[in-house]
Parts: sequence; C-alpha cells; structure tokens
Amino acid sequence: MNKANDNTVEQVTNLIVSESESSYDEDRSESARKSDTKKRISNRGEIFFGHPKQRWFLIFGDIFVLTLAHCLASLIRFGEPVDPVFFYTWVIFVTLFVYPTALYIFDLYNLSRLFRSVETLLRSAFAICAGGIVSIFIFYLVPYGWYGRGIMAIHMVITWILLNGWRLTYSVFFQPAMAKIPVLVLGAGQSGRALHELLKSRFSPYDVKGFVDDNPEKIGLSFSPRVLGTCDQLEEIAQEVGVDRAIMAIPRNRPLSLIRNILHARLKGIEIEDMPNVVERLTGRIPVQNIADQWLLFSDGFYLLHKEYIRKIKRLMDMAVAAIVLAVTSPLLGLVAIAIRLDSPGPVLYTQERIGKGNQTFTIYKFRSMQHNAEKDGARWASYKDPRVTRVGKWLRLTHIDELPQIWNIFKGDMSFVGPRPERSEFVTMLEEKVPYYFVRHSVQPGLTGWAQINYQYGDSVDDAIHKLEFDLYYLKNMSILLDLKIILRTIGVVLLREGAR
Repeated sequence: MNKANDNTVEQVTNLIVSESESSYDEDRSESARKSDTKKRISNRGEIFFGHPKQRWFLIFGDIFVLTLAHCLASLIRFGEPVDPVFFYTWVIFVTLFVYPTALYIFDLYNLSRLFRSVETLLRSAFAICAGGIVSIFIFYLVPYGWYGRGIMAIHMVITWILLNGWRLTYSVFFQPAMAKIPVLVLGAGQSGRALHELLKSRFSPYDVKGFVDDNPEKIGLSFSPRVLGTCDQLEEIAQEVGVDRAIMAIPRNRPLSLIRNILHARLKGIEIEDMPNVVERLTGRIPVQNIADQWLLFSDGFYLLHKEYIRKIKRLMDMAVAAIVLAVTSPLLGLVAIAIRLDSPGPVLYTQERIGKGNQTFTIYKFRSMQHNAEKDGARWASYKDPRVTRVGKWLRLTHIDELPQIWNIFKGDMSFVGPRPERSEFVTMLEEKVPYYFVRHSVQPGLTGWAQINYQYGDSVDDAIHKLEFDLYYLKNMSILLDLKIILRTIGVVLLREGAR
C-alpha cells in the first residue's frame, strides 16, 4: 500500500470509529487511539475491493496470459511453434482452473492491492509455484498425453513474468480509466465526510460532486467538495451539476421534512442510495455505527440464516472439509503434541468455554500455545508479543496450527468450518453492552475461519471487535455456499503467509 493510500484509510478509520470510541472509552489518550488506528490500517485487508467489472477484466487478462505462456513455453522447449490448445487441451483446461484459484488464494484479485509493489511480485511467485505444483500432481495422477517437467518449469517462469507485466499494465492504463458515477452526498457531517473519504479513492466507482446539507452554516464553507445547498434544493442541484444519484449519509434521527424532500427528489427520477449499502458493496463490511434497527429489519439478505437446506449443505461441507484437513494434517498432530510437552510443562490441549449459536456455551479445544495457568489473574485478550506465549506456541499461533483441534468441535456440531469466530463468555457480556448489534453474530454457528478472519487482524480491543463485527454482519447478510468456498480458499493463503496471528 502506498503512503497516500495509508493516509486515506487512516482518515476514514478515524472518522468512522470516533463516535463509537467516545461512547465507551472516553479517557483513552490520543496516542493510544492513533496506535490502534495504525494497527487497523496495517492489517492484511484493504477497505476497497474494486469494481466487479474491473475484476472480471483482470481475470480474462489472466486467462489470455496463461494461454500465451503455454505457446511461448512450447516454442522455447521444442524450437518451433506448437498449438497447445490442440495438442494439450487437458493441460490448458487444468491450468486455467488451478492458476486463477491459486491467485485468488493469495489475494491477487483484490483490486485495492498495489500491483506495482514487491509484495505483489512475491505473492504472485507463491501463487504460481503452488499452482504449478498442483498442476504437475494432477498431470501425473491422471496422465493424458505427454507434457514434461521441463516445459512446465518454463511455463511457470514465463507465466510469472507475463502475469506481473499484465498487472502492471492494468494498474497504469486500465484501472484509472474506469468511468465513475457522479453522485451527491446527503449530509456533510461526520458520516458524510467519512463516506467522501471512502469514495474519493481511485478504486471507488463513484465521483462525489458535492454535499447537500440542511444546516445553512455549512453552505459555502471551504469543504472539498463544497456544500452546494439544502435538501429541498436537491432536484435543482442535481440538474446543475449533472448527476442523477445521491447517497444518504444521515444515519439516525432523520426529520420528517428531510425524508419528504428526498422522497420528492426520488419521485422526480433521482436515485437514492443509503450509506450502509454503499459501504457494504465497496468494502465487504456493514458499518454498525451507521445503521439502525429499521435497516436490519428491512434490508435485503439474512434470508438464508435459517433455511433448512442451507444448514444441511453446510453440515455436509463441514464434515467433508474437516475430514480432508484431518487426513492431511494427522501426521503433524503427533509432532505438535510432542513439541508442546518438551517445550513447557502442562497439558497438550487447552480448553475454553465459548459462546455459540443461540448464546449456548460449549467447550472449544486448542493446542496449548501459552504457559500453563496463563490466565490465573483473569481472562484477557492476547496482546502483541504476549509474554505468556511459549516458544513452540509462537509458531503454532503464527501458522494457526493451534486451532486444528477445533476440527473435533466441527465433528461434534458445536462449530461450522466457516462462520463468526466464537468469543469467550466474559468478553461477550462486555461487548454486547458496548457494541451495537453484537448479538446478531450468535444467530449462526461459529466457525473455525470466517469473513472477518481473512479480512481483519487479530482483535484485542473493543475497537477491533466493532470492525470484526462489521465483517461478520456482511457474512450473515450475504451467507451462501459460494461465499463459504471463497472464505476457505482465502484462508489457505492467510495460513501460508502467516497473516493475522499473534
């Protein structure tokens, strides 16, 4: 992430969380708040996911690059042109599935990622190596024709070069050229300014032309963009600046006169969007500080939470994935148990009481990564470089291997493979008092991994709990089998790159 983008994210984070901070942490120092903000913006997930059309354009470019790499690899290996589509149809089919999947696992379809960075070069190298190894395994497992190891090695090198060249070209020429939708923001207060900071990003599909606010003292102030008038002038302002869409950034206590003015403009053909819907679509989270009960009650989504067929499919998928993970990692489990016993005194497994679906308590299992009796003084979140973590425990937490015993919780039915992470009862009581709508996350089974885990860092404060809840609400609202599969794939990349642990 470049420095300009860092500043934008920090401004957005400060604006969005400032209201919630004042409600539960009034005596915190300014330096502590800045430190928390810095931690949040340094997490692996950006707040902009990019426009879907851009992502599809990037994917089709990758398919072309992979096919071209096969042609060039054949030319270099055999010294003459070979039609890989005709001679190696099976190979093309496999690689066009495996490589894009590997790129997704390593988060290379997140359009907010700076494609001109060293990190992208490293991630693409990991992805291509992983894709190449899996492809070779498939070719030898199901042999069809002849495709030697030498040509595969050449193909991997060419793919890495062409892929990064294509992403550099995309970021320079195609990404900035995407047409943006001109909009007005209704409300020039804290929420409106936070929304503007979000929408002015180069990854945003919107172009804010100005604010509309009923406070006459704000009209003409040196905002950028300016407050152009009041809501009863919305129709005239929209015609003047050439927009047909407005985003309402007034989260609560909307007066009846305001609603009527906006309704009148909508009946005149101006499309009105709500700020939470826009933020959800662009960032993959629902801003809890900008929604009310009515939004949750009447918004689209949440309709799969209690569908019987979804529960059955998720249960079958949980059992299948858990069985695969157990089979793959079973040789590792014994070695981990021995390492824990040799490293520090105490049991191999660690148990905790957690809150699951319907606020029911269950026992969760983990490999012990801290000193025995680490919480003799009471429950508390793990901190950065926590002194209670053992030498072996440090690596278990970095690789997330300490979570593997929770496969037993999945087999028992206490947990799902994908869902909000279960929290301890001591923390749940406190968070339900301080975090709006925290109880909603208990409407489904907790998960071994989740949307919040692949998009946000480890949480050790109420601020972090708020942000993770925003991702959890997005998952609950958009829950589907396809989303679960996406989360499982991205979890592989998070584990391999050792992101988000402490």
